[in-house]
Amino acid sequence: MSVQVNMPTKPRAVGLTVIVFLVFALIVGGFVTVGPGQRGVLMTWGAVEPGVLDPGLHLKVPFAQSVAKMDVQVQNSQDAETAASLDLQDVTTTVATNWHILPADAEWVYQHIGNESALVVKIIKPAISNSVKAVTAHYNAEDLITHRDQVRGQIEAQITAELKPYRLMVDSVNITDFHFSTQFAQAIEQKQVAQQRAQQAQYELQKARVLADQKIVEAHAQAEAQKLLQQTITPEIIQQQAVAKWDGHLPEVLGSSGVLPMLGNLGVGKVDR
Repeated sequence: MSVQVNMPTKPRAVGLTVIVFLVFALIVGGFVTVGPGQRGVLMTWGAVEPGVLDPGLHLKVPFAQSVAKMDVQVQNSQDAETAASLDLQDVTTTVATNWHILPADAEWVYQHIGNESALVVKIIKPAISNSVKAVTAHYNAEDLITHRDQVRGQIEAQITAELKPYRLMVDSVNITDFHFSTQFAQAIEQKQVAQQRAQQAQYELQKARVLADQKIVEAHAQAEAQKLLQQTITPEIIQQQAVAKWDGHLPEVLGSSGVLPMLGNLGVGKVDR
């Protein structure tokens, strides 16, 4: 009599599931995708391999190799740094810095510094702080405002020089705000008010001078007109004006000689001899 032994089906199913999972893991783990604006750093058992992976699909050895993705797009850092000016005033400067990792050097940056967070803490913020303090020390507090663009350019040049050895590129630097102590801000405001009052007083003085000059010119003109009038008025002109104004009526009272007194004055009754 023969005995037939049937193998249990459950262990077979479990084994098949494990095999399928391993195959799937090997397939999926053998590929990596690097997105736009990124560069991949390939590592084998934790050691960084030379070169970078460009955006796209790449092969790798499952479990043995991994890829760290580095963002090479423009990033922004906002920093408020307090520094002493040339006249020993405390000035807080808010700086916005745009920077990015050089794509071809992403592997070097990752190996020597780390990811983006490590970059900001170890390199970016110290460089900005040192640059702001170095430039601020060469200006009086008030000159920082009047020469704002020049100050910005010097800070940008300083940050660029400090980040260059770390394969980082500065795209732009902008000063968004200067903040001074309350006492200094009040002193600046009082100075501006005094300057405005002085300008107003200068304007009023200039206006008074112009008005005085106008009156002098008018007085000279009137005097000159009177002088010319006196030179041009003769007895004959006066007599002609009197005749022009006479209404033609003779006076009611005659002189003892019988001659009208006004006729001679009016030029009437004279006979040329």
